Formats: sequence, C-alpha cells, structure tokens
Amino acid sequence: MSPSQDFIEFTLKTDRHSLFAKALPVEQPVAFCCIIHGFGEHCGRYDHVAMAFAERHINVYLMDLPGHGKSDGKRGNIRALNDFMLAIDALMEHGRAENPQLPYFMYGHSMGGGLLLRYLTLVESPPLAAVVTSPWLKLVHAPGALQIILARMALVLGLNLSQESRLDPEFLSRDLQVGKDYKNDPLTHGKMTPRTFFAMQDNGNYLLEMQEDFRNPILLAHGMDDQITSSTASRKLTKKHQAITFKEWPDLRHETHNELNKKAVIAFYLKWLLQKL
Repeated sequence: MSPSQDFIEFTLKTDRHSLFAKALPVEQPVAFCCIIHGFGEHCGRYDHVAMAFAERHINVYLMDLPGHGKSDGKRGNIRALNDFMLAIDALMEHGRAENPQLPYFMYGHSMGGGLLLRYLTLVESPPLAAVVTSPWLKLVHAPGALQIILARMALVLGLNLSQESRLDPEFLSRDLQVGKDYKNDPLTHGKMTPRTFFAMQDNGNYLLEMQEDFRNPILLAHGMDDQITSSTASRKLTKKHQAITFKEWPDLRHETHNELNKKAVIAFYLKWLLQKL
C-alpha cells in the first residue's frame, strides 16, 4: 500500500532540545516503526527506507538527533548519553500516542544502532522487535592512545572542542554515488566533541560487557566490508544474547540500506520484522 500522504513534519521537545521530526502515515497500518539515524547524518537519508516500510502497511516516524540535521544543539555534541535517550524516547512516545492500539518496531543504524541497543535495555515497554544495522559498538579505526589521553585531559580542563571525524565517504557503500551525495549534503557533518565520543565509546563497552539478555527479538545486521564500525564486535554481542539474530552481509559496506542491492536488503529487514506480528 502506498503512503496515504507525504511526510508530515513536526517538532519534538525534550528538556534540552527542540528536534525536527516527521512521520509517514499509511492507511490501515499493522504497526509503526521509529527509525534512528547515525552519526553526522540526518533522518532525510532514510526516506527510501521509510517508504519501503510504508508500502508494507507500517506507519513510520523519524527525527534528527540532537546536534544533527535540522534539530538544535551544537553539531556533534551532547551533554550526556541521556540527551540521545530522551530524544529517542520522545519519538517513540509520539508514535505510541498516535497509534495506541498498534505494536511497534524500532530500527537504528550505526551510532543510532548503538543508541537503540542501549535504549532497549531502558524502555519500560520495549518494541515487538528491532532491526539494528552496523551498530557503533567499536570503531574499526579508533583514535590512538595519545589522542584519547589528550581528549580526556581537555575535558578535565573544561575544553570540549569539536573535531572532524575525517570519514571517507567511499566507506559508506559500494555505490559510490551514496558517498558523493553524503559529501555534498548540507545537512551532514563530520563534527564530534570529546564528550560525545566518550559517551558512545562507553556505551559500546557497556553493551559488550552486559550480561542480562534483551527483552525483545533483535536482528543485528552488518556488512562484512564495513570499515567504520566493527563487525567483529557485532558478532561478539550476538554470541552473548539469545535475543539477537545475526545477519552477515558479505562484501557490503557500512550502510547496508544504501548498498547496490539495497532493495533486497530492506526487503529482508521488513520480512523479518513482519514475521514477528
């Protein structure tokens, strides 16, 4: 079924941020889904994912995280991980308020995948199922020990200066147009502060060390040619938790939903989710 109308834009509020958000409603929905984007990007890069979900009778909700896209906040900076948790919770609660009788799914990619995994340990009523792709548990090319020491010293001195991540756009997908579009997108950025980096690093370590299982089924998917986030870390997490099903994508890079075979990839995610209804 096609979406009943175009994306509907709205604003979400937390105690610290004003967030750009949008919804793609459908007629006769069977569920709704919240999509959480990755570092340095914005929810508009998931319009094609949202439309694929909408065609399968799923209402979709997306937002720009704090410090990203059209949302407010210093680019790439948060006060604490809870800033992200509050933003995700605001989106989920908005979806639940508009769809009180429907089950819901969640979908998170990269930084958004790492954040979603943590959110699933905290939310009172977890989703029916979740898809997590290429999560930030560990980075393939992490900062060196000296950089880490200097960054922590800077925070002790009250300095939280943004730095460029120097992401190579070609790492995103084998479809090189994806990287070119990312580089030319005025809403993407490569800025990250030490506070944000350490919040995400600590989050990844927490997830890899936690013992209790997740309360809902999770499909964790990772491209085996990902040069940004570690597929090895994703495998390690999967082996510790019965709730997680691991999907390996040979030869795919970081953004599996933007790969040359993206239609088949997204269809796989949708089929897995809909089987949980």
